[in-house]
Amino acid sequence: MKKIRKMLAGLLGAAMVLTSFGTPAWADSATRPTLPTIDTTQKGTLTINKYEGTDANTSNDKPLAGVEFTIWKVADIEQDSSSSKVGFKYTPVTGLGLVADDFTSNETEAQKYTDDIYAKVLNKLNTNKDVENGTLAGGKKATTALDTTKTTATAKFTELELGLYLVQETNAPSQIVNKTANFLVSVPMTNEAGTAWNYDVVAEPKNEAVYSGITLKKTGTTISADGTKGTPTALSGVQFALQRYNTTSNEWELVTTADHADGIYTTNSAAGTVGQITVDGLAPDRYRFIETSLGIGEENHGYILNGTPYEFIVNTDKTISINGDNKGESAVITADNEKPDLKKEVKKGDTYENAADASIGDMVEWKVSASVPSNVDQLKKYSITDTMSNALTWLEDKADLKLTYKSSNVEKILDLKNVGATPDYNLTKPTDNQEGGSWTIEFTDTGKSKLKAANIDSIEVTFKTKLNEKAKIGKEGNLNDAQLDYSNAIYPTVDPTNPNKGKTPGEDHIKDQAIVYSFSIDVTKVDGNNNATKLSGVQFDLYRYTGNETNPTEEQLKQNAVAIKTNLTTGIDGKIAESGLNGLKNGRYFLVETKAASGYNLLKAPVEVNLNVDYVVKKTTDKWYDESNNLIGTKTTITSTKFTGGDTNNAGTYSVTIENRKGFTLPKTGDIGTAMFLIIGIGGMLAAVYIMLRGRKKA
Repeated sequence: MKKIRKMLAGLLGAAMVLTSFGTPAWADSATRPTLPTIDTTQKGTLTINKYEGTDANTSNDKPLAGVEFTIWKVADIEQDSSSSKVGFKYTPVTGLGLVADDFTSNETEAQKYTDDIYAKVLNKLNTNKDVENGTLAGGKKATTALDTTKTTATAKFTELELGLYLVQETNAPSQIVNKTANFLVSVPMTNEAGTAWNYDVVAEPKNEAVYSGITLKKTGTTISADGTKGTPTALSGVQFALQRYNTTSNEWELVTTADHADGIYTTNSAAGTVGQITVDGLAPDRYRFIETSLGIGEENHGYILNGTPYEFIVNTDKTISINGDNKGESAVITADNEKPDLKKEVKKGDTYENAADASIGDMVEWKVSASVPSNVDQLKKYSITDTMSNALTWLEDKADLKLTYKSSNVEKILDLKNVGATPDYNLTKPTDNQEGGSWTIEFTDTGKSKLKAANIDSIEVTFKTKLNEKAKIGKEGNLNDAQLDYSNAIYPTVDPTNPNKGKTPGEDHIKDQAIVYSFSIDVTKVDGNNNATKLSGVQFDLYRYTGNETNPTEEQLKQNAVAIKTNLTTGIDGKIAESGLNGLKNGRYFLVETKAASGYNLLKAPVEVNLNVDYVVKKTTDKWYDESNNLIGTKTTITSTKFTGGDTNNAGTYSVTIENRKGFTLPKTGDIGTAMFLIIGIGGMLAAVYIMLRGRKKA
C-alpha cells in the first residue's frame, strides 16, 4: 500500500503543478465502498467547481457559471500485480498519439508515476493540433451552473470509465481573461490519507476575471416652437432594459441580477445622481440599453420615448467602446429625449402676438409655429391642425396659406408638395367662404424624411381669415385654436429581441390659442339743455381716421379717413342701433353729423372717439391623461382678459354722449305776414334811434 500511496501522491502532485488552477480538493464518496484494490466494476465521476480568482482559497471567491469543460479518456487504468507489490498502470488509448513509453521513466519503481511522467504525457497531448486548436473530436462536455444557493458553480461528469482523462476548458464567459490550462485527472484516485480509492473526483480550478462598469445619464430637452433647444433636464424614473449579445444564439438577452431580476433598470431620483443608471460588474462583451418606459412622473411626459438601442462594448482591458470610440474605463452614455412645442399667434401691427384687435370685414393674419424633433423621420405621426371660430371666414383667394421651414432660426427653401402620387404632406382645408372650419397639414414618411435631411427644427404656417358679422364684441373675443399631434414613442420595426417589439406608439397633443378682439361705440344723442331728452332721427357717418391732424375737418376726414358706415340713425332712445357701431378695432374714429334733430343745429365739428383699448390676456394650460395615467395632451387656453384704457369697459364698448342745442330758425311759409310786420317794426326802431343820436350831435 505504501507503494500505491507514493505513486498516487505523485499523480496528485502532477495535477497540482501542471494545471495552474490552484490545489485540487479530493472528496470521498459517502456511498461508495472503500476497497484496497481498484474495483473495475465501478464507474467514476468528475465534479468541477469553478470560481473566479487566482489562489486556492475559495471562501470569498465568486462562483463562475457558464464555463464549458470537455474531457477525453487518454489511458486506461488497471491494477498491476506483476511485481511483488500491488500497483497500477496506464494503457494509452489509440488515436491520440500516446504510446506505452510515454508512461515510463528512469525513476525507481516506487516513483513510477511521478510529476515528470504526467508532464511528459500532458506536453505530448498539448502538441496535438486538435487539442491545441480545440477541435479534438469526441469527448464529453459539461458546463458549470449555479446551485440553488448560488454559492457554487458546478460541472459534473458521470458514468465515467476508469482511466486517465485530459480536461480542457473549451468555452468560458467573456470576463475570463485566461482560460484554465489543460490538465490530467485520474479516475479513481486515492484519498488524501492514501488508504482507499476515491471514485468521485472533485477539482476546483480558477480563472482570472475582468469586469467593468458604465453610467447612463437620462435627460429631456424641450424644443420651443421656434426651434430653440432648451437646457437638458435630468429625468428620474425612466426605465431601461439592459441586454447582452449571445454569440451562440445570435440573440440579445436581458442582463439580470439579484436587484434587477427582470433586467430593467430605473434612473435615479437621489440628489447628485438624478437621471442616472450605473451598472458595475459587466464582463467583456457587447451590450445595449433600451428605453422601455418614461415612468409615471408628470414631468417626464410629453417627451418622445426613443426605443432605439444605445450599444456599447466592454473590452478585455476594462475600457468601454461606444460607437467605435474607446471611452476609457469611465464611460458615460447620454440618452436625451426631445419634447416639441406649439405656439399660436395673430398679427398685431408688424409683429405676432397672443392677441390682436380687428374690425368686421378685416383680413386677420395668423401664424402657427411648431418645433420639429430631430428624429421626426422615425415618428409615425406629425401633423398640425388649426380650428377657427364661426366669426372667421375662409376666403380661398385671400387665405394665402404658406409654409415656412427653418433651421437654427434661418429660413430654408424646401420644396415640399401636397400633390402627386407621393406627396410630402396631405392638406385638408375649409371650402371657400366657409365660416369656421379647420385645416390640417399631416406630413407623410417622404416629407418627414425631407425635414430630417434638411435639419428643419421649426415650421411656420401663416394664413388669413376675414372677421365676419358673427364677431363677438368684448373680452370673449374670437378664438383660433391650433394643435400639434405627434407620436410619443419610437419603437423598432425589425429587432425580434427588443423589449419594445410589437408595441404601438401613442400620440401626444399640444394645443394653443390666439384671439382677436373687436370693440363697439355706444352713442347717445341728447338735448344740450336737458340730457334726459333723447334725440331721434339724427344721422351720422363714421370714419376711421389715419391722418395726423389733431382736429380734422369734415373735408380732411374725407381725404384721410376710411368711411366705416354711413347714415347711422338714432332711435327714440337717442342711440344708434347696436349693429351700427359694433365690430371695430382700436383707432381714432370720428362721427360726422349729417342730419340734426328737428329744431336743432348741426354740430359744427366731427366728434372724435378714440378707441385705445389695452388687453391683458391670461392663459391656462390643462393636461389630460389616458387610462394608464400617462399624459397624452396639453391645452393652453385664454381664460381671462382685462380691458383698460379710454372709457372702454370690460364689455369692450366705448360710451359717448353727444349734445345738440336748439338754434334760430326761419318761420315756415304760413307765417310770412307775421314776419313782414316784425321786419317793419324793427326797421322803425332802428330809424328812431338814428334820429335821436343825430339830434344830440347838433346840440
